[in-house]
Amino acid sequence: MVNKPTYEQLEQRIRELEKKAVRRKEAEEALRESNEHYRTAIEYSNDGIAIVKGDNHLYVNKKFVEMFGYDRPEEIVGKQISMVIHPRDRERVTEFNRLRQQGNPAPSRYECEGLRKNGEAIYLEVSSTKSIYRGEPVSLVFLRDVTERRQPEDALRESEAQKRAILDASIDRIRYVDKDMRIVWGNKTTALVHGMSPEELVGKTCYGLFVGRNTPCEGCATVKAQETVRIEKAEMYHPEVKGIKGGTYWDTYCVPLKNEEGDIEGFIQIGRDITVRKLAEERIHTLSQQMLKAQENERQRLSRYLHDHLAQDLSTLKIGIKTLFDDQPEASPEIIQKVSKLSEILQGTITAVRGLAYDLRPPGLDQLGLIQSVFQYCEDFSENTGLSVDFKAAGMDGLRVNPDIEINLYRLVQEGLNNIKKHAEANHVIVRLVASYPDILLRIEDDGKGFDVEGRLLRASKEKRMGLGSMEERVSLLNGNLRVQSRLMEGTKILIEIPYKERKSGSKQKNIDH
Repeated sequence: MVNKPTYEQLEQRIRELEKKAVRRKEAEEALRESNEHYRTAIEYSNDGIAIVKGDNHLYVNKKFVEMFGYDRPEEIVGKQISMVIHPRDRERVTEFNRLRQQGNPAPSRYECEGLRKNGEAIYLEVSSTKSIYRGEPVSLVFLRDVTERRQPEDALRESEAQKRAILDASIDRIRYVDKDMRIVWGNKTTALVHGMSPEELVGKTCYGLFVGRNTPCEGCATVKAQETVRIEKAEMYHPEVKGIKGGTYWDTYCVPLKNEEGDIEGFIQIGRDITVRKLAEERIHTLSQQMLKAQENERQRLSRYLHDHLAQDLSTLKIGIKTLFDDQPEASPEIIQKVSKLSEILQGTITAVRGLAYDLRPPGLDQLGLIQSVFQYCEDFSENTGLSVDFKAAGMDGLRVNPDIEINLYRLVQEGLNNIKKHAEANHVIVRLVASYPDILLRIEDDGKGFDVEGRLLRASKEKRMGLGSMEERVSLLNGNLRVQSRLMEGTKILIEIPYKERKSGSKQKNIDH
């Protein structure tokens, strides 16, 4: 027999059921409020949020709709995800979504391009994970519009790509090296010429990689830039360079890169192979020297002919005319006077011919030497022009200079004095010829009106005038240097330095400086 619950027990049971009902109602209310808060948070999130089942949108929040330029969620819900993905990224994003829902590995964070309703592309940062909705797998997707961030990044990336393309297209070898001269980056020209890839350059020194040295090359522009902390240039010759046959000439340029504190962090090295140009210049230089020598030889031949033949023949003719009537006392005074005038004309012609011969080639240069010939020329020049010329030489005694150097030094004195006579309006000139191993120094200084050096050289180039340009060309052919200092009303100084070759007895010559 079953015992019936007492009245008290029934009341207790009712009270427990009422408490459970209250708790259930409170729980349902809390859940409803929680769902409402969750929905509100999702709807007003700063990120676009979507639930994707298969390839279709199951749910999208308000931000998602706004992000792609639509007015209502209904325009997107039920549609494929491809409608909001740019064609460039559709295949990739669709594949990620498929793999994720199938439980296979797929990126949870990535970037892609989206497509707005009006066809405008936007950049998206995507965060996605697998979830279960009503018992089926879905993708829970969070999107953030990063167009404002990506556009400058893309512009910068595009700019960097353009710069790299320009550097790679350059015919110059361009490298960025650190402060220890190890290559950080090199353009394609640098690598391909030496049979390497740009990646193979990194971490190596240019002197070790290209010319097989353990230390930097002598005269290296980068070494100079390390010392001076400024842009440096250098012209270099390498007997052997990796990947290139034969010796090569290089025009190099180095720019030091400094940090905010002013310390060097690295260098930009630029090198250009100028071998073809250099060989052409050397060929032209050699031909010009040969031409100058041929010109002097021709001048010497003409000078000898004028002096030894024409002048002698004219002298003989003068003597013959002068003695024509010596054994004819009956000759009239008029005839004798005419003969005398003809003799004077012949004497003037003889003097002119000898002067021309002297100008073409000083006859004493081979017999008396350079110093005596220049001294005599300065004396004659002073006598003929009235211009005081003070000539002195030092260190030249016993120095037997190469004949080509001698005649060109003589010509430089000639040209310098003639320029002074034509343009300087000077009263006094100083000429100094000094041997200072390994050069011969020629200084010509006047007290004339002076001139603007740069302006004069520029005008001379345009007007195709000689003067200083002729002297500069002659000095260049002798591998020398010419410097001009001048100021208005303060005179002009010309300093010429020429490396010399000293003659020994016999036909052999010793190269003192080359």
